[in-house]
Formats: sequence, C-alpha cells, structure tokens
Amino acid sequence: MFPAAGARERLRGDDRPHHHLTVSAIYGAVASVGIGVGDHITRGAAEQGGIRRTLSGFFFIGIPVAAAGAIAFGSEWRADDVILGCLTGVVAAAGLGALYMGYSSATAGVVGPPAAVVSVALPVVVDFAGGSVPSSVVVAGIVLGVMSVLLISFNPHMYGNLRRGLSFGLLAGVCYGCMYIMLDRLSAEGGFWPIVGQRGVAFAILAAISIGGGDRVFPESRAFRTAALGAVWTGIGALFFVYGLQHGDLAPVTVAGSQYAAVTVVCGMVFRGERLRWWQAIGLSGAVSAVALIVVG
Repeated sequence: MFPAAGARERLRGDDRPHHHLTVSAIYGAVASVGIGVGDHITRGAAEQGGIRRTLSGFFFIGIPVAAAGAIAFGSEWRADDVILGCLTGVVAAAGLGALYMGYSSATAGVVGPPAAVVSVALPVVVDFAGGSVPSSVVVAGIVLGVMSVLLISFNPHMYGNLRRGLSFGLLAGVCYGCMYIMLDRLSAEGGFWPIVGQRGVAFAILAAISIGGGDRVFPESRAFRTAALGAVWTGIGALFFVYGLQHGDLAPVTVAGSQYAAVTVVCGMVFRGERLRWWQAIGLSGAVSAVALIVVG
C-alpha cells in the first residue's frame, strides 16, 4: 500500500518535481474516501449512543488501527515525532469540542462552512508563504477545492445564536488547520506512531471529561461496534493522509483530503436517502475537478 519509508526530501518552487504534487493529491484523495466513509458511519453511531461516548469509542479503536499501520510499515519510534503527535491530539480534541459547542449554539449552516473553509485555507496559506507556490493549474485546483468544500457544507437553515455559532466554527477551523500544519512537520521515518499518540491523547481527554461528569466513557455495545467500524475506515484514511504529508506537500494533500465532505454527502444519499441540493451537486463536481487539476497540474 505504501512505499518503503525513507528520508524526507522536499523541493520548493520550480525545483520541485511534478510527481510530488501528484503523490500529494492521490494520497489526499484516497484519504478522503476513508475519512468520508468513516465520518458517515460514525455519525450514525453518534445518533445511537451520543456524541461524546461515540467519539470516545472512535478514538479508542483508532489507537490499535494506527499501531497496526505503524508496525506493518516499519515506522520508527522517534520521541520528537510522538510528542508532536500527542500535541495534535490536544488540538484535535479542542477543535472537536469547539465544533460541537458551535452545533449546540446554532445550526450546522452557521458552524460548518467557516470550520471547513478555514481548516483548508489556513494550511494552504502557510504552504504558499513558505515558498511552495505550484503552477497556475494546481493553484486553480486548490482554489476550486476550497470553494467546493464551502458549497458541500453549506446549509441555508440558519438560526440560533449566530455570533456564538460562527465564532466556534472559526475556532474549530483554526484548530484543525493548525493540526494539519503540525502533522506536516512529522518526519517520514516516524511513520504512523505519532497518530497512535494523537488517538491516545484525544481518547484520554474525552474519557476524563466523561468520568469527571459522572458519565459512561463508551456507548452501548451496538453503537460502539458501529463507532469501531467508523474508526477503522477513518484510521485507514488518516494513514494515507499522514503519509501524503510526510512525502508530499501540505496544500495539495489538505485540499484533496478535505474532499471527504463530498464522500460523506454521497454516502448520505446512498445509505440514508438524504436529498442532494443543487449547490451540493456543483460542489461534488468541483471536488472531482479540483483533485484532477492538482494531479495533472
């Protein structure tokens, strides 16, 4: 599935080989499938067992999934990488908390779009500021990808505390964007052990909140099994995402990987009978076109 891990080499600007962008986009696109399917399954588990309990089960199962990947592909245990991975677990838990605080304040139409767009746009800006400016075709694909995420996540039903919901949505986007930037700093040799740390820390935080509030850590068995399946799909997608960051470029991987929202929408149509709105159809077409432009650019 993955080439053998080796020294990480990145070339910037005109010196960067085209295959770096292609590898980045392909691994990001494959990651989006796993994460999108996992997101769809986990959402169903949350409806059965509650959000916090389901996410606790999700992160708990994510630990052995990431560990299996690390062992299977010869990852090295590097303390600096594992520490950074653990820090991303804190950021991930904070972003998740902000996201659901936003959902408790306003509708998804208020919270979702800013969270989605900022989480993608922030890594792109950082990558470009660092001198990683690709061809105009790739830039067009990245811009189209960001706009596609906005269209797919947009919901016209907006009510509740709009300012509070928008603020938490922006905060969640910043947290996830920072997490992607931090993951981009991982060495190729460290492989997937940092993700083991990330899942472990995120689970510990959620478990501590549940125990502190006198609540159960995990949902009932049926919801736990569903969350576990979602964790496997998402975990595989996350490994592709991290590998793309370790061996490719931040902006293309993030943009291609963020198209998981399109996969989630398709799963909702196929398995839940959800209606596809016209702007989401445009977003789905844009998502496919964006990945294609990044690959061929």
